[in-house]
Amino acid sequence: MHKQVDAHVKALKTLCKRKAKSANEGDALILKWAQQLICSAFDILDQYIKEASESARGHSFVTPMTGKRKGMKQTSASKSTLRAVVAVFTVGSLILACPTADVKDITPLLHTIVTSGSSEPRPKNLVGGTISFKELAPSLYIQSWDTLAKICLVDDKVAKRYIPIFVQVRTLHRSHDYS
Repeated sequence: MHKQVDAHVKALKTLCKRKAKSANEGDALILKWAQQLICSAFDILDQYIKEASESARGHSFVTPMTGKRKGMKQTSASKSTLRAVVAVFTVGSLILACPTADVKDITPLLHTIVTSGSSEPRPKNLVGGTISFKELAPSLYIQSWDTLAKICLVDDKVAKRYIPIFVQVRTLHRSHDYS
């Protein structure tokens, strides 16, 4: 699936450049499409985090399901997780194709995911502090780290802010490896 996303982003970039009358117009088209896709990814990820947080706090007022209905609910949850993973991957692919894209809104969501379940402070307006996406959705957790790293590659200011978190996590993982 990730190869498909990369291929689609590459095709989008190529089409925008070919449609444009100048290089600047091509870059503007790419940026426009990238921003629209990033906004969609933000909506998907924001909704996923809210639903996961509400579910973890027990705010799910649904009667427990058994049998076939329970399996359908789990399938729905896994589809929701897959959708969030693809959204995060898409942002990472887009930021490499269009480094000037604005990811300031989605970066705090990625921060929430990568620091979930830890004592790392999160932006006040975000939920998700008591759940661990590393345990709840490992693929989303890993993809969020990857996308955050890609954002750091293209934005020095973001890199200065987030590299200490990368170092803390690496140090934490190393100490657990020797235990």
